[in-house]
Amino acid sequence: MNDDDRRYLKGFFRELARRELSPDDPLYVPIYEHPGMSVDDPVNLLARGIEWTPGGSVQLFSGFRGTGKSTELRRLKRHLEENGFLVVLCDMADYLDLQDALDISYFLLALMGAFGEGLAAPDLLGKDPAHRGYWDRFRDFLTGTQVEVDELSLGAGEGFSVGLKASLKQDPTIRARIKKVLAGHLAQLVRDVRGYVHDSVKALKRQYGDECEVVLLVDSVEQIRGKTTEAREVQASVADVFTGHADKLALPNLHVVYTVPPYLKILYAGIGALYEPGGLQLLPAIKVKERDGKPFPPGLDLLCEIVTARGDWRRLVGSRQALDELALLSGGHLRDLLRFLMEAARRAQQLPISDKTLRSAIDQVRNENLPIAESDARWIGRIIDTHDPSLVDLDHLPDLARLLDTHLVLCYRNGKDWFDAHPLITDEVTRLVRRLRAEAGDREDTGED
Repeated sequence: MNDDDRRYLKGFFRELARRELSPDDPLYVPIYEHPGMSVDDPVNLLARGIEWTPGGSVQLFSGFRGTGKSTELRRLKRHLEENGFLVVLCDMADYLDLQDALDISYFLLALMGAFGEGLAAPDLLGKDPAHRGYWDRFRDFLTGTQVEVDELSLGAGEGFSVGLKASLKQDPTIRARIKKVLAGHLAQLVRDVRGYVHDSVKALKRQYGDECEVVLLVDSVEQIRGKTTEAREVQASVADVFTGHADKLALPNLHVVYTVPPYLKILYAGIGALYEPGGLQLLPAIKVKERDGKPFPPGLDLLCEIVTARGDWRRLVGSRQALDELALLSGGHLRDLLRFLMEAARRAQQLPISDKTLRSAIDQVRNENLPIAESDARWIGRIIDTHDPSLVDLDHLPDLARLLDTHLVLCYRNGKDWFDAHPLITDEVTRLVRRLRAEAGDREDTGED
């Protein structure tokens, strides 16, 4: 292999490894402008929910890991700003411990802290000397509810704000104290939060005109999942916040889009009705096949376009047939398709690569998803047969959330949502299920329990 080939492989690998592109990035491909995809454009649907609901609205946005949710949320931000909206985008991973159970008070406090910091941007209220972040206001709230700040060990003066933000994310002991304090003052906290939002929107309107409308985009909430032993508790807590406290998540004169975990849609089938008129928009995997297994050419063309934006894939794999094979094996999960190509580039001994090298790259990604537990195989086997989540009871919700989160199970949309096993593991699941059924039959024949 010559130096030019080595430079190409290194450069292509780096472009394939890039994630969470902004809509302005040259590598970004507008997925929902592609033929066959525009009807279900989640950004268009979310934007209309905001633009057609004057004054304020609340919507939910969900997506499976690796489907480009954060990128699409940034596209929504750009679209709204181009149409005159003032937009604050908050990454709640900077404010919440994503492994900890959520409650409405803790969430509202972190949300307002993030909102206040977002408003400090120069193109919002950053130049307004009267602008005050919520952390400082929360100190007054504690005083008004006769809670001693020193009890929380958050420091004094400016150190209080810094300590509060850091503790919410990093210190479980202080976080527990804050949750306990707020549990007895939820109604007062909700009033204070709404008062802060009202004052902030009023300040923005003074500066930018009464006709301006304000949007808050809340990212990364869908990543709250809990550790393995606590997953059920954490997932139940997220469900409680978004189903039991939907009224408290609507904020005065503010349009809000909350990202939420996909399992909420399965756990609470009518959750969209709690957030009318916008409801919940789900970002599925890119459809590369029909329910009957036949390839879906528009999806394959789209993935080809996305990879082409990253570099000269033909120089690596040689033919469109080879790329389509990888696209079908990815199940429309873009991150897996990029992984196939990255592994192929790392293994390349010649260009284009040999079929043996391509198989080695595929096996590497497949082996990362193996072995599959027998209980998972039975469940995934039912999903293959029914194209339904096949959730027997809510006690198994954490397991379904794990299968979706690790994309062993993928969700597609074709009129309605449907599910299937990741193509990489379908053969292994089928083999396991066949073996388990045969063993069960043998036990019946011999009278074993």
